[in-house]
Amino acid sequence: MSFLRWALSIFISVVAVKSQAGCLAQHIYEAMELNKKRAPVYESLSQGQSRIVSKKLIWMEQKLSLVAPLADLWAAPYHRAGIPILCADFVDMSEVPAFKAFNTEGAESLDNFHAPDVVKLKRDLLNLYKAKAHGDLALYADAQIRELDKNPRYNCMVKHILESIRRIAALAPRYEQMAQQKNKFSPLSLSRMVLRSHILLLDESAQIDFYAAPLQAEALPIVCQDVPHIPWP
Repeated sequence: MSFLRWALSIFISVVAVKSQAGCLAQHIYEAMELNKKRAPVYESLSQGQSRIVSKKLIWMEQKLSLVAPLADLWAAPYHRAGIPILCADFVDMSEVPAFKAFNTEGAESLDNFHAPDVVKLKRDLLNLYKAKAHGDLALYADAQIRELDKNPRYNCMVKHILESIRRIAALAPRYEQMAQQKNKFSPLSLSRMVLRSHILLLDESAQIDFYAAPLQAEALPIVCQDVPHIPWP
């Protein structure tokens, strides 16, 4: 398929998707609505200390909501061909844990919070990204997730983004193979755009985890119970 024909198919798809949110936009919208709903509950439970966490989390989602429709538009021709790019990459928000006011394990010392080295994480992930080593990138993200799993009370936003990175990287070659079988233009650029954007979210995610840690130490499971687990596909 020529690039001109491919670009035309994307333009035509506006008619099909303009009245209906795509998978990524819908996912972000549902996440934002959940966090807006839970924010005042957390604020009440924490005497206002959770406000900065909720604000940063919702602000990140609001920024993502501006570009998500463009990514969904890019994905629309693949969906018509039966390639679930951007749909299978993300887990439905219905999988988010039920709300609990307190961690059943109780409070613990904040000394147990250890922030990951996000600078190194990003550098290593971006090096693998530049090399287009998607399988190795997924494996590297998986190793970091396993390390964070040693203390599941903290660093939940960074872990969530790493889970998403792992899944997107693992699925990218599968979508490319499906496109080749269906004689479609390669979707790898779309997968890589979303993958890179997630790697760059690690800084902001680490900030959210930093502000959430004192609350999590006091047994308020903010963030950790507000994101779904994203399994290896």
